[in-house]
Amino acid sequence: MARIIQILILIVSVSLFSCEEIAEMNETVLPRASGKSGEMIIVSDSVYFNNKTGDAIKETFTQTQEGLPQQEPLFNIIHLPHRSFAQIFKTNRNIVIVDIKPEYKNKLAINTDVWSKDQLIVSIEAPNDSIAAETIRKNSTALLDYFNSKENERLQLKYSQNKPNPVSKQIKTQFHFDLKIDDLYRVAKRTDDFLWIRKEKLVGEHPVSQGLIIYTYPYVSDSTFEVANLVEKRNEFTKNVQGTSEGTFMQSYVEFIPKEREINLDGMYAKELRGLWHVKGDFMGGPFINYTFVDEKRNQVITIDGYVYCPRFDKREYLRELEAYILSIKLN
Repeated sequence: MARIIQILILIVSVSLFSCEEIAEMNETVLPRASGKSGEMIIVSDSVYFNNKTGDAIKETFTQTQEGLPQQEPLFNIIHLPHRSFAQIFKTNRNIVIVDIKPEYKNKLAINTDVWSKDQLIVSIEAPNDSIAAETIRKNSTALLDYFNSKENERLQLKYSQNKPNPVSKQIKTQFHFDLKIDDLYRVAKRTDDFLWIRKEKLVGEHPVSQGLIIYTYPYVSDSTFEVANLVEKRNEFTKNVQGTSEGTFMQSYVEFIPKEREINLDGMYAKELRGLWHVKGDFMGGPFINYTFVDEKRNQVITIDGYVYCPRFDKREYLRELEAYILSIKLN
């Protein structure tokens, strides 16, 4: 009898260990999310995608990104009917699944890490085409915020493992905050209240340039955050950003009033601007994204400005990378 009890205890122990082992395996077997940044899978039967539901999806996710010199959608969508939604597509980073059946109640759910790591899935159930479309339109702003935030989070995670580099140390020393940036940035110009860093590369034979401009000045009043004043200050400091020849410098396009938005930046009120820049006296230009906030401890206005120059390519994702850098800010 004692021998039988020992065997039973051993069997139970092995069973428990196996279950724990399986659980651990289930937690680690998820692959990394597939697909490119800004890409989204839409799973919906064609009869609805070609009707009101599809119209609402396109209005939400393929509307034009503001502040770019050419038209680019917020997201590149790929439509798949339910029957074609095979396993190979299920690991995609961004997925919207719309399921419409008469017996369904209206429902919207958000899930993460279902078939892959760092994945975001929105599931919508509705009894008919009209209600599904209405649900998407009513929640369009929130849905865009979810997907944009997730894309930024992925980019920030990509660089969060980097050890502090000389450029990030310079930012921290000079402006008293941390930014997570990659190791390819180099200081182009620096003064006491201004820092210009840039990353240059070739894609094929074509140049791609991304830069961050950080500058600071005393806070006087809330009028600082008026768009005209922010643009005026930007033009004042970007005279330090030289073009390809002597005497040329960066300026904002006066013909294009930047799009403004109020945001919470690491717990601080901030104003976001999206606009266009050009180099006075040269043929260079592109989009910029600009964040301004007040360092209350030092009574200083701080602006972090990201710009892109890549004349041969779409610019949305290059600009998104800079946005992710800036939104990673941690004020010391």
